[in-house]
Amino acid sequence: MFGIDVSYHKGNIDWNKVKPSVSFVILRLGWIGNKNNHTIDPKFEEYYNQCKSLNIPIGVYVYNYCNSEENAISGAKWVIDKLTNKTLELPVYLDMEDSSLESLGKTKLTNICIAFNTEIEKTGLWAGVYANLNWYNNFLDKNLIKKKYTTWIAHYTSGIDKYKGEYDMWQSSSSGRIDGISSNVDTDYLYRDLISQIGDISPTNPNDEILRLANEVISGKYGNGEARKKALGDKYSAVQAKVNELMAKRNEIKYVVKKGDTLSEIALKYGTTVNNIAKKNNIKNVNKIYTGQVLKI
Repeated sequence: MFGIDVSYHKGNIDWNKVKPSVSFVILRLGWIGNKNNHTIDPKFEEYYNQCKSLNIPIGVYVYNYCNSEENAISGAKWVIDKLTNKTLELPVYLDMEDSSLESLGKTKLTNICIAFNTEIEKTGLWAGVYANLNWYNNFLDKNLIKKKYTTWIAHYTSGIDKYKGEYDMWQSSSSGRIDGISSNVDTDYLYRDLISQIGDISPTNPNDEILRLANEVISGKYGNGEARKKALGDKYSAVQAKVNELMAKRNEIKYVVKKGDTLSEIALKYGTTVNNIAKKNNIKNVNKIYTGQVLKI
């Protein structure tokens, strides 16, 4: 799916003209951790309301200046507050690229991502990480990030499927042209159908106790096994069912078969088995897959 990401730098946007050209939009919510201040993008509310009125699927990104896990948690709580009574069809992405943070090192920067995203996920929102190729390769534990969260990479080069199967979304250019926007715009390709997986969600409704408890279980609260059963009491079965539902959505990967692919190679790439893929996709003959076929992993 093709989309764009925008901040207030784009000025006044004619979203009616934009809509036919895009499948989604990622809006900058603001930036966090700048001298301990968190600041909303001046155009966020306007862009959000206009996209909602036209049913354009929305995600958000937050530019990060936080230099500690504690600041990142503070920033995440600020983000959650700003998203109260709003719904998203795509994740909240933490934008990791500021040069002032590079000296913190890979472990610290990765832990900042985890601290922020853990707080976001407690509410039921989906969390992700945005970074450029240099940051993914040199300043983040990209294998851990890709295992835990949805990922968005920036690398300006040609094509439409440069990172298909490796990252969930690719920011391919900062010089795109879209009807309805007077200046150049960032262009993005979304490979994973997150819109269908996520639906439309807002931070957890405090009155939805089962959903709240399920998100707390996912974040590590209540332990495992008998300890969890005891802590949740008569709500255990309902909460566990909701946990399973949420985790199944979060963990599902979709892979588009390319010429020359085999199920065994795909299984090896994603750390699963041929039989598991065959079962999920109702494949009767494991030796027969087809170019363009979409597989659930």
